[in-house]
Amino acid sequence: MERVRLVVVGAGLMGARHAELVHENEMCSLVGICDADPSRRRVAQRFGVPFYPVAEELIERERPDGAIIATPNAQHARVAEQCARRSVHVLVEKPIADTIEQALRIARVSAECGTKVLVGHHRRHNPLVQRTRDLVRGGSLGRLIGVSLLWTLLKPDEYFQVSWRSQPPGGGPLLINLIHELDSLRFICGEIVEVYARTSSAARGLAVEDSLSISLRFQNGALGTILASDATPAPWSYEATTAENPSYFHTGENCCFFLGTAASLAFPRMELWRYPEGLARGWKEPMERSNVRVAPADPLRIQLEHFCRIIRGEEEPLVDAGEGTKSLAVALAVRESAREGMPVDPSTLFSCCIKVLGSP
Repeated sequence: MERVRLVVVGAGLMGARHAELVHENEMCSLVGICDADPSRRRVAQRFGVPFYPVAEELIERERPDGAIIATPNAQHARVAEQCARRSVHVLVEKPIADTIEQALRIARVSAECGTKVLVGHHRRHNPLVQRTRDLVRGGSLGRLIGVSLLWTLLKPDEYFQVSWRSQPPGGGPLLINLIHELDSLRFICGEIVEVYARTSSAARGLAVEDSLSISLRFQNGALGTILASDATPAPWSYEATTAENPSYFHTGENCCFFLGTAASLAFPRMELWRYPEGLARGWKEPMERSNVRVAPADPLRIQLEHFCRIIRGEEEPLVDAGEGTKSLAVALAVRESAREGMPVDPSTLFSCCIKVLGSP
């Protein structure tokens, strides 16, 4: 079977990583890279492929089967539309866009042109996340009562030398980082029907938040909390605890706890706590701990191969434009709740845009 021809639009940190994965994978071929920054030409030179400053020219000349869009969020919709108009399928990095209107535009144009959209919530492909979903939704914990998540780490000062990371609307840990956590919680626990949030920029003094406290309510009645900050030397983040990204220092800690009526699970060490079958239960009684074994795998590589199979017509997107838009709506609901000081139902943001723009 011929290799799937792929291009990467946006050659920053994630774009360069995607390019590397495509270059290494036997299912696909890297045929071009685009970035408005001429210094990123070195990424194309590294892999021996043409470099273009304009996405439209790259798509027109190279005629790829698919494009991986890793530009700043505000450019996702424009590039995705250019691809769809030329029958090019897209893997668009999270969030799908920086507004729901733009996200729905991606969904609408791709539907009109018959192209597929895969949103880069790659953690859904992680075997740890998928096994956790199986345990939670399969009833191993009993009825889900709640979930508590920490996302706490220290971003280095040089991280903010890229200006958009410290400016609204796309900067700050909410849309850069926590949208991953919100999407994973939707995937594992079910739909989030209410958020109540507080944000602070006191630690860094930037125009975007550096710390957040979020209260969640799920459709199934479970409750949740997220405490997040990118300004503290702390070991409890998905990145540091899962060792998914080797560039992060691996702490080996847990960062998320799922609580049920029959058992509880500490993630990502996959520690299952419960009372022994048939014995007394209660705070004075001994509990047993077991470890759920999960074989590690690189979710970005799994996502890439899934994208190739989507292009070949063998699979449907695990995270399509609609799913990506719903996770974006939850993140934007967090922002609105913090701004207004009141609970927000994410579905109201989603449905209001559909009423104004029409169904995608």
